[in-house]
Amino acid sequence: MRDVVQVNKLLLLGKLTASLVHEIRNPLSAIKLNLDYLNMAQDDLPTDLKEIVSESLDAFDQVSFLIEDILDFTRKSSEKVHQVNLDYIISRCLKIISVNARMNGVAIEKEIEATLPNLSFNKNKLMQIILNLLNNAIEASQESSKIIIRAYKKNCEKNNFVILEVQDYGTGIKPEDKEKILKDFYTTKNQGHGIGLSVCKKLAEELHAELFFDSVFGKGTTFSMKFKIE
Repeated sequence: MRDVVQVNKLLLLGKLTASLVHEIRNPLSAIKLNLDYLNMAQDDLPTDLKEIVSESLDAFDQVSFLIEDILDFTRKSSEKVHQVNLDYIISRCLKIISVNARMNGVAIEKEIEATLPNLSFNKNKLMQIILNLLNNAIEASQESSKIIIRAYKKNCEKNNFVILEVQDYGTGIKPEDKEKILKDFYTTKNQGHGIGLSVCKKLAEELHAELFFDSVFGKGTTFSMKFKIE
């Protein structure tokens, strides 16, 4: 029962976050209008003030893009299939997760093969998987550690695949926990709720992808997804 209450709390928090983001957009729009007005009069501004206005406009764009990404992610997933550029989706996820990574002192590196084909699946489901895996990797990592997210093509005898990996150098998974780690409500975290990885597994199945992992306790974990290329 306590697990259900905690899950409900997290779902409620997600709804409140989406509402809060909507409210933030209104004052941000007013700030943007004032910055645009100042920018129109930049010929009359001193050099240092021009730089401040320019930097503020750049910062506004970053916040605006982040808000749109969060709103897009929090919308209820449809079954719509998209032509997805994996590098683009990963970049969007990294924008969303960047604050959490920075607060925990963890660097995230991206290694994406340049010639990856576009894939056909639901982009919001994929984003949810990637964000869950990145968040878990951050929680498993020590400060000043790093995480690598990579994607590459793998050619096999009968089929070709795209492999997506999230690798951390954190605590790793104990051997006795490996068979249970993808099950509902199983967690080794003091404040975990145990649904993140099971949700990833379910969503991966809906995307007709395979989710698996390799972990050495005390050295780190790599979660991988394998997408078949038609």
